[in-house]
Amino acid sequence: MVRAVLLNDTRIDRHHGCTTVVETIGTLSARNGIEIIASSPAHHDWHADAEIAGAIKSADLVIVNGEGTVHHDRPAGLKLLDVGRFAREHGTKAALINSTWQANGADALRALEAFDIVTVRESASEAELAVHGHHARRIPDLALYHQPEISALRSGVGYCDSVQGPKALALYEQMWAIGAQPLPLVQLDMQPMTVLRWLLRFGPTKAAIFNPAHALKALRGTVQDYREQEPSRDVTTGKVGTKQLVVTGRFHMMIFCLGAHTPMLALSSNTHKIEATLADAGLQPWRVVAKPGDIDAGLIERASQWHGDESSNLERFRSEGRAAMETLFADLASL
Repeated sequence: MVRAVLLNDTRIDRHHGCTTVVETIGTLSARNGIEIIASSPAHHDWHADAEIAGAIKSADLVIVNGEGTVHHDRPAGLKLLDVGRFAREHGTKAALINSTWQANGADALRALEAFDIVTVRESASEAELAVHGHHARRIPDLALYHQPEISALRSGVGYCDSVQGPKALALYEQMWAIGAQPLPLVQLDMQPMTVLRWLLRFGPTKAAIFNPAHALKALRGTVQDYREQEPSRDVTTGKVGTKQLVVTGRFHMMIFCLGAHTPMLALSSNTHKIEATLADAGLQPWRVVAKPGDIDAGLIERASQWHGDESSNLERFRSEGRAAMETLFADLASL
C-alpha cells in the first residue's frame, strides 16, 4: 500500500465540480493501492500545519491537486508548489496533477523541477510549460471521470453562473428573459456572511449594492441560488444530461456537459482553461464567448446542435481522457 498525502482538497469550496475531482482522486487512488493518510483543504497553509508536514515526511507520496490555483503567480499556487522541494528533502515522491498553468514566473518554474510527475488539464498549459522546457502530461480535468445519466430525450436550456459575479448576473438576466432553468453548482450555507458575500459578488464594486435597481437583481439572483441549489451531484448532472443546451460561465459545468454529451456555450474566465479544453475536445471555437451580451437567440439555436465532427470528437476525448486518468494513478502507485 502506498501512503499518500493530498494537498488542495477543494471539497471545502462546496462545489459539485470540486467534490467530483476529489472523488476521482479517491476512487482511482483506492483502485491502485494508494491510501490517502492525510488531506490538506484548499485555502489552508500546509507550511503552518505541523500535522500535515509530519504526514508528508512519513508518506511515500504527496499529491497536489492543482485545479485552478497555479496561475499568474498567485501566492496560494506558489505555496502549493513549494511542497515539491519539501517532499524531496524528506525522501517523499511528489506529483502535481489536474492543474492549469498560466503566466507563472521563474520561481514557480524552478519549484516545478522537484515534482516527479506533472499533469495539466489542457493544451494551453501544456504548451506554456513546453516553452520553458518542462514536459507535462495533458489529462482532462478529473471531474470528467464522472459519468452522468444521459437522457435520450432532450429539451430546454440550462444556465450556470460564473465565478466572476458581474458576468453571473448578466447570465441570469438573460436566463430570466428566456425562461431557462438555473443549474447552480455551488452549495451555499445560510450563514449571514455567506449571504452578504453572495449579494455583493454580483456588482462591479461592493458599492453597487446601494443602487436600488442593481440590488433587486442581486437579491433575485441570491434567492434563486439558494432555492435552486441541489445537494446531490448526480441529480445536478442528470439535469445536465436532459438539456438541449447549457450556457455556463463555470469551468466544471462545462466539464459536466462534456461528460453528459450536452451541447454548451461557455464564457471565457480568468485563465485559458475553458478555450483550451473545448479545443482539445474537438469542439468549435465559437462555443466560447467573451461576455453574455455576445449570446443571442441565433447563437443559442446554433449551439443546441452538434456540428461536423464535434460529437465523435467528444466521444473520443472522453474515452481517451478517462483512460489517461486511470494510467496516471497506476503510475503514481509505482513511483
